[in-house]
Amino acid sequence: MNRETQVPQNERALASIWKAMAVRGAVAIIFAIVILLWPGIALATLIALVGAYALVSGIAMIVGAFSVPIRGGQRAWIIFEGLLGIAVGVVVFVWPNLSALGLLYAIAAWAILVGILEIVLAFVLPFTGGRTLLLALGGVLWAAFGVIMFARPGAGAVALLALIAAFAFVTGVMHIGLALDLRRLDMNLNPVAPPGARPTA
Repeated sequence: MNRETQVPQNERALASIWKAMAVRGAVAIIFAIVILLWPGIALATLIALVGAYALVSGIAMIVGAFSVPIRGGQRAWIIFEGLLGIAVGVVVFVWPNLSALGLLYAIAAWAILVGILEIVLAFVLPFTGGRTLLLALGGVLWAAFGVIMFARPGAGAVALLALIAAFAFVTGVMHIGLALDLRRLDMNLNPVAPPGARPTA
């Protein structure tokens, strides 16, 4: 059986979105490392970093949405998630004089909405098996992170840093894992011919 016939048509189309997933994962891991190496970071700076992560993540999602040939409804969900990230980044950088608590609540609301969207995307996008589970699990982590921030807004700085760093690292690793899986699928479906090889008839 031809290997392409073993993969649903729409999932083959989504294989090329692996670059957007990889960017999100790499940015999240770098963000976690920065927090761990900068334990004395001020809350305002931390919020600015979260805003930058949201902005970059949102842009990566929108670019990824337009890089794959999927149905309009599926693309709309991805774009909506990207726009949420961009909106949070804009709020953080355009209105930096908002109270730290207000910005913290904005980020918590963003995390919950992104979590819900990723759970929806796990079942709306034509992923199968482990890919669906991985994306859904990532959504659960996003939502849990937002709920904890809402429930404990007055948590100490050390606890807040540990929570954000752990969340960023775990979700980053999950996105990288999904990206590598999609890259492997993409390479299997679109193998690169070795130099000098002649195309088969």
